[in-house]
Amino acid sequence: MLWSPVYLKRRLSRPLPTKNGGILSTVKDVRTYVLALPDSLSERRYWQRACQLLLDQADVEALSQRVELALFCDAQLDLEAMDTA
Repeated sequence: MLWSPVYLKRRLSRPLPTKNGGILSTVKDVRTYVLALPDSLSERRYWQRACQLLLDQADVEALSQRVELALFCDAQLDLEAMDTA
């Protein structure tokens, strides 16, 4: 799948800090994160929906919300870091 370079550079609605110390701030960051997910996580419905939005090059607002939800469901969203941002 080839993503538009313009789409990959688009910024998410807000930065999404992860518990591993990373921050997802662009569509490209999300793509990299999703591609690195182990099968046990990527097969979960919420990640499947996020992946479909990514493949469809969907609206960045919708993608941002879905990725935030998926991170939260996996307990990987660093809520403390979000509070300080």
